[in-house]
Amino acid sequence: MSDTARRSGVGWRRARKVLAWLLFVAGLGSLGGVLLLIRFAVVTDLLYSSLVKDPERQPPQGKVLVAPADGTVLYVKRVTDGVIPEIVKRGVPVPLVDHLKTGQRPIGDGYLVGIYMNSDSVHVNRIPISGVIEERVVYNGPHIEMTEAERKIILTQLIPGWTSVKKLLGLPPYDIEDRADYILKSARETLLLKDARGADVYVVRIADYSVGKILTWVHEGDQVMTGQRMGMITWGSQTDIFFEETPGLSIGVGVGDFVHGGETVLATY
Repeated sequence: MSDTARRSGVGWRRARKVLAWLLFVAGLGSLGGVLLLIRFAVVTDLLYSSLVKDPERQPPQGKVLVAPADGTVLYVKRVTDGVIPEIVKRGVPVPLVDHLKTGQRPIGDGYLVGIYMNSDSVHVNRIPISGVIEERVVYNGPHIEMTEAERKIILTQLIPGWTSVKKLLGLPPYDIEDRADYILKSARETLLLKDARGADVYVVRIADYSVGKILTWVHEGDQVMTGQRMGMITWGSQTDIFFEETPGLSIGVGVGDFVHGGETVLATY
């Protein structure tokens, strides 16, 4: 091997060592920067705010029921004699108590509104109307996967006006009947609230397979206010609300609407 070739080989090996050290130092610097950013986020509460979105909300005034959660309205069902006309399988009536999991206590006519909480949205839940928490029921069923239903909902929403067209044609807006067993079967928590009308309001928080926990910050006997923080679900799930019908009640939302917990009016009375 010539001296020139030998010197070239030595130079290349040195260059590779220098490059390796530079990459190592750059990697350590990047790791240190990431750790510093995480530490900064923890100290300043930015990490919590970015992962657990909890914006301040201004509850509307007047005789209103507001959304208990942020998300897309999957259904608005008129409940008569304690029966939901359909909720999972098209055309199959379902007893409301099967959804609420509260036993056979008497329930009046009213409306059931289903709100699907996207996994990247706000997870803090709000009190829908002022009153007293009368009962808290925890149903330890299975944690069923909701991913297929969420995928169907998101894909449907990507086409502007598609839900409106389907409703005009008399078709279910989201077609999730075969993917929505979780609505009746999955683990959940139900809060029963007696409002100022003397009517019952049920808030049902349904657990997804990926849900870490349903947290509740109110207790039986508590006097609560419209828009007050009720708890949170980690991370994304579904929150339903059933409210009894009283004279003058008027529904203010429809399927496909996006609602904000503590602010969007579901109904006036």
